[in-house]
Amino acid sequence: MLTKEQIQKYHKDGYLVVGDIFDPEYTSAFLKAIRRHANKDFAAIINPDRPEVLMSLDERPKSDLTIEEIEETSHMCRDVISNKMTIAALKFLQENDIVYLSSQMIFKEAYSTYADQAWLPHQDNRYIDNENGAYITVNWFLKDSDPENGGIYVYPGTHKLPILAAPDKKSYREDPGDNPGRECAVPEEFKDKKTDIILAGGSVVFLHGNCIHGSYANNSSRSRPWYSGCYITEGEYYNIGKSSKRIGVSFP
Repeated sequence: MLTKEQIQKYHKDGYLVVGDIFDPEYTSAFLKAIRRHANKDFAAIINPDRPEVLMSLDERPKSDLTIEEIEETSHMCRDVISNKMTIAALKFLQENDIVYLSSQMIFKEAYSTYADQAWLPHQDNRYIDNENGAYITVNWFLKDSDPENGGIYVYPGTHKLPILAAPDKKSYREDPGDNPGRECAVPEEFKDKKTDIILAGGSVVFLHGNCIHGSYANNSSRSRPWYSGCYITEGEYYNIGKSSKRIGVSFP
């Protein structure tokens, strides 16, 4: 599904935007399903593809959702994670077989507790600690995204850097007003390359784990929800993590 030019762009910049993997109707249906599990603060949910995770969420009355609804949502999440077009693209970009590790739903709901949360510049691979740079994320934007409603920015080319020093920092369900992300120093030669990614709803961003990126606060009346899946080249080392509890799942 990827062209030679797209693959070259990914290897040059460390990220790639693809807009034709999920149709608008499925995107809307997924968002409607996953929103059923949000708490009053619209805090992030790690691994909603695992039914036991959705079952254990205790911020809302258990009677709000049926077991069938929980299973339906987790099944939709697994469908997204194992989407054939996505997996094919990942294999092209990684030039190898890949395994799925974990996922996260970030709502960035307008006017919610986490709306003004802005991720600090960081490398996702800092959490994985794979020295070979074999980590990649697939980020599905469920609505339009731009700097005003909390969109992301990247520093193209920084994926060619090693994992940079970054202090430990809580990056899941942080205290209100605290910006997450294990912040790293952007090297001087990349500072003027900061690029805002403006996307239409339904777009997918493939992001190299070493590519430095962050996000803006959502100061608008528009939400910026996304669902992110995390993958790594098969056979490569990864940190299991306390919150993410990564588990390698292979694809045929």
